[in-house]
Amino acid sequence: MLYNMTNSSTCVEAQSLVASALTPMLILDFILGLPGNILALWLLSFKAPWKSANIYLLNLALADVLLLIALPFHIDSVLRGGWIFGDPFCRIKFFMLSVNQSASIAFITVMVVDRFYRIIHPHHPVCHVSIRSTVMVVCGIWVAVLTLHLPLLVTRLVRSSGTSSALLCQNIDIWTDTGAAMRVHNSLYMIEFVIAYLLVFYFSVRIFYHINHGNRKLREHRRVKRTIYFLLVVLILFTFCFLPSYITGFVVFFLGDVSSCSPYVVVGLTKYRLSIKEPRAPRRF
Repeated sequence: MLYNMTNSSTCVEAQSLVASALTPMLILDFILGLPGNILALWLLSFKAPWKSANIYLLNLALADVLLLIALPFHIDSVLRGGWIFGDPFCRIKFFMLSVNQSASIAFITVMVVDRFYRIIHPHHPVCHVSIRSTVMVVCGIWVAVLTLHLPLLVTRLVRSSGTSSALLCQNIDIWTDTGAAMRVHNSLYMIEFVIAYLLVFYFSVRIFYHINHGNRKLREHRRVKRTIYFLLVVLILFTFCFLPSYITGFVVFFLGDVSSCSPYVVVGLTKYRLSIKEPRAPRRF
């Protein structure tokens, strides 16, 4: 149980603060993200040429659609201070949100690796993969991501608030669940990010070094300039959006039971906000 009776006033006040601060941001995310991703899907599906980079961007936009589908239910639960849609849909909601984050990280990482080979090793076979091979890579990523998060669909995630009859569907309960399936899920979830973060950091440094030590013509090339911008955005995204989210999840994973709910509220709020990225319309790089 997330809250106990001895700290009920603290928990109620904290939840009130969460609702007032979080609701406008979630609504703004949905308003900006829905048209942006619809436009991105349309452009990447019917207007952009079918090449590996655009296929990865298309799937990045598809991953964000999962977030947009679940976002209205997030908003409703925050406004109500409870969850009214039942445990099965609570599981589905978290499944969609988690798949969104994992798929986004995976496709961004693949795009960075793709940029690395095209700039530093332009004659490598990776730079000449067929559309069929790219689609196979994309399908493999989706299968891996969906399989990773299957425990979310078989674990009860709705909890009693402890202070009222309201039910809660909060992502902090994912990290505090002691079931074997969820502990394996959480461990792999963190390992997935660590591997992706290290790959992105390593290949980005290699690209920056190659460009800075290359000839002037290379640095002034339009595609290279766009790649530099893309890598800077990715590094900022991983460091300031994804990394704090996983750090807070790691803390909760090993925190265990505490006598006060306040640490859970603080960590839960941070994880909750940072795990919901602002939906974006992918750019062509």
